[in-house]
Amino acid sequence: MRAIAVTMVVLFHVATRYPIAELDPVARQFLRDGFPGVDIFYPLSGFLITRFLLTHAEKGAIGTFFLRRFFRIVPLDLVAVTLFYVAARITGHDAAVIDRIWATYLFLTGWFAFFTGPDSVPYTITWSLSVEEFAYVILGLSAWLMRRQFPLIVLALAIAPIALRWHLYAAGYDNIYYFPLARLDSIATGGLVALLIGRVRNLWIWLAAATALAGWAWSLKGPLGATALFTTVTLATCTVICLCETALRGLRSALIDAAARVGLYSYFIYLFHFFILYAAFKAVDLAGIAMPGFWVMSAICMAGTFAASWLSFTFFEAPVMQFGRRLERSAPEAGEGAVTAAPARARP
Repeated sequence: MRAIAVTMVVLFHVATRYPIAELDPVARQFLRDGFPGVDIFYPLSGFLITRFLLTHAEKGAIGTFFLRRFFRIVPLDLVAVTLFYVAARITGHDAAVIDRIWATYLFLTGWFAFFTGPDSVPYTITWSLSVEEFAYVILGLSAWLMRRQFPLIVLALAIAPIALRWHLYAAGYDNIYYFPLARLDSIATGGLVALLIGRVRNLWIWLAAATALAGWAWSLKGPLGATALFTTVTLATCTVICLCETALRGLRSALIDAAARVGLYSYFIYLFHFFILYAAFKAVDLAGIAMPGFWVMSAICMAGTFAASWLSFTFFEAPVMQFGRRLERSAPEAGEGAVTAAPARARP
């Protein structure tokens, strides 16, 4: 699922570099519908982190939760943002707003993109991290401080942002797409699936029906349709998650294993594919040769980013995460009281 999501994002960004007349019908489809690839990550993240919070004791596990999130997200993000800053200073890219790079370092990109516009903050692609980090803090602290009310908090976070998003669209606000408060429902809905998957029989059928209903609302256009777009993607993703955890659990193939490898590196691919894409187009321009077609440039961008992601994961990300795990082992043992019961098959 991560491989599908990040491929959609990369192909969307490659497609934006071409005049629409030069794109074939499939490439045009990615240009039109590739951007929701980011939204596939959200419910998957919500499902995984909520499952972890449900199956671990609250004391030591909350520290473990934040340690793991920190060492998985922050070090690579610091490298990416710093590389962007240095490159922007050299090339003059985003010169008018590069001094606001501090907001990018602090995971505030999404907030600035909503309140002052996406062009008001550098390295705008990091807006999605603003949503995820905000959700991690809210869910982690809720599981720690209000563990009995945790399921209700997850439910509220799955509903309230939808209402807020509809209000903002109806009121004529712009850039709602980036606003963390209006996007938390995607992550929380994934959390609801983690809460319900062991308790509701054939949950995927209910999710599929909800997806169809949201898709109908999306077709109505207007504020309701705009609001329902992301809800439709979220519910469709949750349907697949549920199927993967039930009817399709244990299904393996060489193709799935290859996709899982891409998914393992998806965080790096998401953060760094712009660098590879920019370098590829710049190299063609400097060489004075005809611009390769969309699919050739997409293959170059994906292959280059994947190779770089393997190096990063092998020599940087994995060692950093292993260091974090050593810190976990030196921390106090987890307490006894779990947030709630969970299926025995669940894994962190």
